[in-house]
Amino acid sequence: MCPALAIAQERPLMDPDKSIHCERDTKGELWRIQCDPVTKVCLYSPNSELDTAGNRAKPLERARPCPVKRTFDRAAMISAGYKLVEGRPDAPHGWTRDERGRVFQVNFDLLRRMYLGASYSPKLQIEGEKDSGRSAIDFGLLVFEHFGGPRNPTRHRIRAVEGRVHLAPFAADMVLLHYDLSRRFLDPLLRVTTFFGSPKRYDLNFNLGLWTDVGSFEAHHDDGGDATLWKFGVAQVAFDLWQSEKLDSFVRLRTGGGIERLYTDTIGDRSAVTLSSAFDMRLVVDQSGFHNINVNLTHETPRYFIPSPTTGRWARRMEARVEYEAILLAINDQPVSIALGAGAERRDDLPTVPDEWAFVANTGLRFSLWAPPRPR
Repeated sequence: MCPALAIAQERPLMDPDKSIHCERDTKGELWRIQCDPVTKVCLYSPNSELDTAGNRAKPLERARPCPVKRTFDRAAMISAGYKLVEGRPDAPHGWTRDERGRVFQVNFDLLRRMYLGASYSPKLQIEGEKDSGRSAIDFGLLVFEHFGGPRNPTRHRIRAVEGRVHLAPFAADMVLLHYDLSRRFLDPLLRVTTFFGSPKRYDLNFNLGLWTDVGSFEAHHDDGGDATLWKFGVAQVAFDLWQSEKLDSFVRLRTGGGIERLYTDTIGDRSAVTLSSAFDMRLVVDQSGFHNINVNLTHETPRYFIPSPTTGRWARRMEARVEYEAILLAINDQPVSIALGAGAERRDDLPTVPDEWAFVANTGLRFSLWAPPRPR
């Protein structure tokens, strides 16, 4: 069997952060080489992808330029005290190579992507009514986040045209544009010094941020009449209770208000100023971005300019939701993930929706496009 087809796990991967060079053997073939002068170990591999028979087939994809220095002289390197070990060619951060030198992505940032998903999404009212055959389509035209680094620890989050459509019965909710910001302030709000034993300092940070929605809407179809809720704008102050080093994981509280208008077939149209508050938790569990957890608890209280015949001037909306998303595989380096979710909701602002708790669940798949590797 060709040595180049040994099991990949038995051959180390060249370090993408260390220098490499190429050497040509007596047959004119190029070999990729990375030597460590401290350990006196040199990794070598063909500077080409191999076919199933171990023959050189095509140039390496996503490979750094490899300057040719000299003729590959194995005996001279061994006599100089170097140990030659067959390895795999280096790959960029977030990528790896198999035993044939083929490159593929193994690290995905689901916080920067475009996605489309489908799921089974049953709903159960607490009084027994249920929609056991309900399905859903969820989508996000743009999901993008940017972290400013340790000297500017600010994370900007943007979502565009993101939402979900339920089928049988029909319902939809979507946000045209969302932006929020988290920041870690380098100077603490309070510094407490204790003098019990050795003096010690404790910092109390107050990490405030911003959370906004523009053009959010819900559409609900019912035999008793349709209803559409437009939230023209929502602005909230966010307080991060906990932040990860790069602010991609967090626990926070937020509160604020917005302007909305409800359109119905049964009780007419009316506008409201809405007070809202929420608890959010997002965890990116692993460094490769394969496991993600989201928890959201929201409470909204619209105050109508014209009283509603069902609730008067005030209404309420409450929702709790938890979701786990895990990457299963990738197609052409585009990740396919499973999304498992559960939640509960209650509202009295829609005339055709009972004012009682309803429980929802979803199990489905998402296909993401252009999710790059997570930043180091």
